[in-house]
Amino acid sequence: MRFKQLENARVAILGVGREGQAVWRQIRKRYPHKPLSLFAEADIDDEFLQLLDPGLDDFQVGPLDFESLNQFEVLIRSAGISPYRQEMVKLRQSGKQFTSASSLWFAENPDARTICISGTMGKSTTAKLTAHLLSHAGVKVCLAGNIGKHMLDSTESDIDWWVIELSSYQISDLEAKPTIALLLNLSEEHVDWHGDAERYAADKLRLAELAGEGRVIANFSDANLAERFAGYPGLIWFNHEKTWRASEDGVTDSDERIVFAPASLPGAHNMQNLAAALTVIDELGLMVNNLDVALSSFRGLPHRQQFVGEKAGVRYINDSISTTPVSVAAALQTIGTKDVVLLLGGMDRGLDWTGFAAQLVKQTPYAIITIPDNGEKISACFKSAGVKPPGGMHAALQLSDAVQLAQSLAPKNGCILLSPGAPSFPQFKDYEDRGRQFEKYAAIDLTK
Repeated sequence: MRFKQLENARVAILGVGREGQAVWRQIRKRYPHKPLSLFAEADIDDEFLQLLDPGLDDFQVGPLDFESLNQFEVLIRSAGISPYRQEMVKLRQSGKQFTSASSLWFAENPDARTICISGTMGKSTTAKLTAHLLSHAGVKVCLAGNIGKHMLDSTESDIDWWVIELSSYQISDLEAKPTIALLLNLSEEHVDWHGDAERYAADKLRLAELAGEGRVIANFSDANLAERFAGYPGLIWFNHEKTWRASEDGVTDSDERIVFAPASLPGAHNMQNLAAALTVIDELGLMVNNLDVALSSFRGLPHRQQFVGEKAGVRYINDSISTTPVSVAAALQTIGTKDVVLLLGGMDRGLDWTGFAAQLVKQTPYAIITIPDNGEKISACFKSAGVKPPGGMHAALQLSDAVQLAQSLAPKNGCILLSPGAPSFPQFKDYEDRGRQFEKYAAIDLTK
């Protein structure tokens, strides 16, 4: 669906976060006098509200329901709103047309060369790293999607390659033809949104179907991907024979040349990301001169195992972007568990924590503090598995309380790690807001 098809249609924008706002800007730019309806399930930024025209923009806050939306012809779904919700299914069955910010961008840019990256973990870092290496290979690149600007807000011209991070939320009904699809890994996540683990996997792997044969890169070391893509025509592997392969402290190419990890990419999981990015470079037939120099200039993502500072002999690490048990495990693998006070918990999406709990029995942090909504559930799972932190297992009502408690528990030369393993809603606007709040509660003078 193109924007021109919206000109004379009754249109509702569902969700008024980053994507919904981008859609509103584009429609308003093209059709300044078109009436629009915007629906949000939670309050939005006052700054955006000030931009709305009361004579043209009808803004409603509250639960989405069939009756309110049935009057519209086209519904533009933001990623956070599941198409599997009962009211969305009913609206689709009644003949309503659905599209999304990402689908609109792809429709408007059919000739754009795109590298679409997804996976349960590591997609943000891999997207940023891929764009970084492409620029060092002399390519004009734009980093967009869930990282950087939304594609609809990007004003760059003459782009050689677009590097686009996509979540399963966006892929589930995406209308696109990626030039290259890169899949990093696949484990259980977002069960509440997708309905079950198998639908989540199908939606994530749909990216490969959209790209088509000979245009898919995947991680052979991920057992789920290796099994599901066995015999897939023209698939390009990494972490396989004669490909880029990850190790603990670097990556190795088909000629057994070793590239060591820069300080900005700590941990074995980041070597998976580096192997993926370098595979993209090779498949495009490009070369990064002085690769070690290029990697040394790379800066990791904020809120991803980010060292915030040190106070009273205790280090603070912000891993707020962590939303799954797998990502918490990666953080602990990188940072270690000795003298670590781990802050866990957030929105409950029905994920199974038993596998992670079994790991913690052998590698237990000094102390664990959980926060709502799923903190109580996580604690029960850990206790059932026999997890016994030396500094105890504790519960806090909110993040500020958790940080204050962690400061009283942390051993000297220890570490307070925020790696929630859960989404930030509804307590925070997003993971960035949660990370900033953690830094504020830590009360570290970042100017020193």
